[in-house]
Amino acid sequence: MKITITQLAGSRVEVSGELPAEAFVKYIAATTNKYVLETEVEGFRKGKAPEKMVIDRVGEAVLLERSAEEALQHEWPKILEEHKIEAIGPAEFHITKIARGNDLGWKAIVAVLPTLVLPDWQTIARDTNKKKGEQKTEIEVTDKEIEETLLYIQKVRAPEGKTPPPLDDAYAQSLGNFSTLEALKDNIRNGIYEEKKAKARDEHRARLMGNIAEQTKGEIPDIIIETEKQKMVEEMKANIENMGLSWSDYLSRIKKTEKEITDGYTDGARRRVQIGVILSKIATGENIEPTDDEIHNRTEEILKPYNEGELKNIDRGRVRDYARNILRNEKVFEVLENIN
Repeated sequence: MKITITQLAGSRVEVSGELPAEAFVKYIAATTNKYVLETEVEGFRKGKAPEKMVIDRVGEAVLLERSAEEALQHEWPKILEEHKIEAIGPAEFHITKIARGNDLGWKAIVAVLPTLVLPDWQTIARDTNKKKGEQKTEIEVTDKEIEETLLYIQKVRAPEGKTPPPLDDAYAQSLGNFSTLEALKDNIRNGIYEEKKAKARDEHRARLMGNIAEQTKGEIPDIIIETEKQKMVEEMKANIENMGLSWSDYLSRIKKTEKEITDGYTDGARRRVQIGVILSKIATGENIEPTDDEIHNRTEEILKPYNEGELKNIDRGRVRDYARNILRNEKVFEVLENIN
């Protein structure tokens, strides 16, 4: 596939190309087959309707558009690798030419790694890990923490206005697969232990990144910081709405505008982008990359909670990119944590 790369302002590039017709037709065939299996046509069992009837039902334009999405989803990682494009985040794709029997024309705009010069991160990681080893403390779960958790469970599960049932074996059995109260306590103990373990790990990783970032040279372009700020605001909106509040009501309660919240994210966005770039540069330099199977499994895990209707509106390519980044960052942290 012939590719053209154009440098844009703000650490972005425009990548354009044409997927040959003989390659695109394979994606059209695969997508058509999916629709044949999924589409219900009156008078035929599901998956048994003639292809032409299914295409008429779905629509030629929709079929070609979905085929293009599938094609770019599979071809994009190869393009990045072949042309050594250090992309950060998902690309914004635009189809420029699409028709049966023709090449698929497309272009993509994607943010790329800004020019940052990493310090001797191996030595920094080694020193940080050494200090952690010297200060190592055992993770403990106290009886008091277990009792407080039990009382909280008892309180929130009790019917309003009624006295909570006693904490005994029968109560433990009512909560699930627990034969005794002690079995329930063991489960709570393990849960608290894992939470503390994860917190300690995250704190150490934050120290690793903080120490490396402190000695990293270079500036993050403002346009990337602005994009990250918007992303952080969207994440906050989603969290607020998941709690059953509307975004406008939330802003009224805290007496702030969306702009004030966005502006308040400037330092955090700069830090988040910088850490993302550091992780990506280490991954590239050390050839750290998750396998296709790992990416596929994580993608499916992320998509698992969504129903069939919701999945139709989800960009699987973006989810796959997200899964890849999460897995790659995890592998980089594992490398950093094991430098002694």
